[in-house]
Amino acid sequence: MAIMTVIDWISLLCVKAGAILLVRISSYQLFAITFLYQLGTTIIFGFAAGTGRDAWIVTVLSSIAGMIIISMYIALMKMNPGLTLVEWFPRQFGKWIGIPIAWLYPLSFLFDAGRGIGALRDLVPTTLLPKTPPVVIVVAFLLVLIYGLYLGIENVARLGEILTPLILILFGLEIVLLLNSHIIEFKLLLPVLWDGWAPVLNSVYPEGISQTYGESIALAMIWTLANRQKKVWKITIAATILASIFFLVSDLLAITVFGDAFLKRSIYPLYSLTGMVNIGGFITNLNPFVVVYFISTAFIKLYIKILAALLGFKVLLKLKSIRPLILPAAACTLIIGFTISTNVINHIYVIAVRIITPYVWVPLFLVIPAILLLVT
Repeated sequence: MAIMTVIDWISLLCVKAGAILLVRISSYQLFAITFLYQLGTTIIFGFAAGTGRDAWIVTVLSSIAGMIIISMYIALMKMNPGLTLVEWFPRQFGKWIGIPIAWLYPLSFLFDAGRGIGALRDLVPTTLLPKTPPVVIVVAFLLVLIYGLYLGIENVARLGEILTPLILILFGLEIVLLLNSHIIEFKLLLPVLWDGWAPVLNSVYPEGISQTYGESIALAMIWTLANRQKKVWKITIAATILASIFFLVSDLLAITVFGDAFLKRSIYPLYSLTGMVNIGGFITNLNPFVVVYFISTAFIKLYIKILAALLGFKVLLKLKSIRPLILPAAACTLIIGFTISTNVINHIYVIAVRIITPYVWVPLFLVIPAILLLVT
């Protein structure tokens, strides 16, 4: 009996050790997660579509500034080895200042996840399933998210490995079909900077560098799980470059097909773009495929946001597991998603642009990390 007890204990320890070792993500998995996270809900609304024909300039400038910002985050990670985002602040500022600041990040991630749910609440009924109640779509989506949170990031990272090439293939196919539809007019890119630099620079800062690149600070909650810590910077920057190219090509296609005026008014420019595909009247209406990868990228982004929030709460509350927090967090995101705005216009132009970006994103993504870097 004693021998069997010892064997049982050894087996249990091996299982636990194996579980700990499994919570590691490979270099490619980190690349895939970062790429899909950065596409996220941004690709749904188009990057800087409100600036019309100069959107591609905003994308280029935002990506350059964004990579500098992400490099700042990774520098902070290297200066605080083995620590996640919420642990940086108590270490450098002390517990009386650092812990209250640290609490702001998981709370903001959970709030942003609720905003993402609000985006899906408006997107899917508007585009793909107009007769389906939004609550049904959102609850079904949240159930999959909850399942993914219970499974753990290593399983969702494997999903990211599959989704990344699939989305790139679909996007490449879309480009080929649009080129063969003979609807692209490169002259619509002109004149460049018709309204001067002011609208472009106002779009770059603060919204352009915050909505995708600044939001990448949430990844600082999972960088410690990468099995090759020394390659985190290269992997993240490579994924950021690919996401930026994705945005740039999307903007160029939208401008050369729709022109300045329509692009400024369009809520879902990439969705509208795929509706323009027409190859001899035979290949038409690729909109459902676009919605599929909209939902795929939104899933990864919301998963990382909620996971980052839960991991932050786990550290700050000194819990052993995130599992008791999963259902309450999902309920919070559902409530936020259905109460934050009345419609998609209010969601984008009032809540996001006028309130969230200047008063939440700029302090949390730019100002506080810059101060932390100086202190560190």
